Amino acid sequence: MDDNRVAGVAKSADCVAGKASGYKDLGHRAPRYLPSPRRQPRRLHGVVCNLPAMEIKRSVLLGFTAVVMLACAAPASADWYFPTTEAEQRAEGVAMGKEAYTYGFPINEFNLIREADLEHAPLNVLSNAQELAGPSAQGVVAPNTDTLYSLAQIDLGDGPVVLKVPKMHGRYWTFEFVEPYTNVVGYIGRRLNGSAGGTWALQWSGAKAKKPLPKGVKVFKSSARRLWVIGRTLVSGKRDEAKAKKLMAQYRLGTLADLVARKPLPKPRSLTPGRAKTVEPTGLAFLDKLSAAMAADPPPARDADIVARLAHFGIGAGLRPSTAGLPGPVLEGLAQGVDAAAAALPGQSKLPVLAQARANGGWYNPAPEVGAFGTNYVLRARAALLGIGINTVIESTYPIALTDSAGVMLNGANSYRMVFKRGKLPPVRGFWSLTMYDSDGYLVPNAANVYAIGPDHPGMITRKDGSVVIVVQQQKPTEKGVNWLPSPPAGFRLNLRLYLPSKSILKGTWKPPAVEKVG
Repeated sequence: MDDNRVAGVAKSADCVAGKASGYKDLGHRAPRYLPSPRRQPRRLHGVVCNLPAMEIKRSVLLGFTAVVMLACAAPASADWYFPTTEAEQRAEGVAMGKEAYTYGFPINEFNLIREADLEHAPLNVLSNAQELAGPSAQGVVAPNTDTLYSLAQIDLGDGPVVLKVPKMHGRYWTFEFVEPYTNVVGYIGRRLNGSAGGTWALQWSGAKAKKPLPKGVKVFKSSARRLWVIGRTLVSGKRDEAKAKKLMAQYRLGTLADLVARKPLPKPRSLTPGRAKTVEPTGLAFLDKLSAAMAADPPPARDADIVARLAHFGIGAGLRPSTAGLPGPVLEGLAQGVDAAAAALPGQSKLPVLAQARANGGWYNPAPEVGAFGTNYVLRARAALLGIGINTVIESTYPIALTDSAGVMLNGANSYRMVFKRGKLPPVRGFWSLTMYDSDGYLVPNAANVYAIGPDHPGMITRKDGSVVIVVQQQKPTEKGVNWLPSPPAGFRLNLRLYLPSKSILKGTWKPPAVEKVG
């Protein structure tokens, strides 16, 4: 970011007018903070303003984020004006509370998951799942039943962390690295690295010193210091599970310092199944947690506008709304806005998805920006709710069936039929599957213990004409030559997983078959 843009955010006491911010990201109006004789002055400690030009220039060398955080930590030298009436003050707080929730929900969710993971395993240590995901997996939305997970929380602040992978013999495998703002930093896996395995040093680009690496160690650069590691190793049925686990037992994650000192890297731990659902704080406690998260992991430069707006309300690194000198009605409005946005997010996330599905033969196709959200904070919040840690589309994409071919939402009271015609099976280089979830994205127990259909699931039936027919209903069908996917008694959705999708999938020229209601 150039000096002029930095100065535009931080150089002037006129920042109280909010005119450098634009208020365009989420469609919220700008607060009316222009001084007038009818407005009463209130001092807000921590407002971004009045930084000397030399201080700004010097800080730019350290990165824009440093400027924002430095400014937010210092007391303001200008008065901050709020509307005179309590109703107007409360309205300003509500508007910002909603915007702060949309921006902060994925960040807080990342940290809640991190805290839960670190209760079971220390930093920089890998944990391997010992069984495929089932109905007990309630801690992650839309868990896949095709791969065994390997999870870790890592911190690159004290030096590189090393990942070692054995030869994978053609099996699909991947390690996804997600940063605290829930964007995907990158991958190590079959798509980029084949099956030969290897050793990688995960390096933080912000580290002060980078020592030479041992011979044969490859570099994986991360823009973030703290990362969530999500490994996936394909399992082709129960008989293959033991082979997959044997390979996974050879994964290693540890520090570069230990590797250089020839110390053995820690063996993977067993991943505790059925992580509990995270419970997020509400009201001002949500904003306090967001401020702490922004201090631990400074926002990227592209978030400069919203970071400045949040700071005006005492939200950000080193700040707390409750101690920022805000009028009581503004604080009340902030809390109300946070809680209102939290209550609205599920509906706001599902309605656009449903509308697209109805316009597309029943199928919703995720936006191409998933996993690389940029400043699309609305999409990022929706993705965090529906499936945090989602892959970028080049690694995998997930068309979701929400309605039948007539646009009526899927429900277990009915029977449905899908037909993949010969030559029309999903064109992927990894694997594909069709998984049943309830309307909230969780697996539901069934007597057959069948949650997905696909070539890597045992017993998938292909007819003599080359077609694959899938019947979706509660009762086992009497028809021969079909694949039964049991449905729950209420509403549900079908997720089509397409790993290493072909160009025809990404361009939309290949489309999944419609889900036809047959009873």
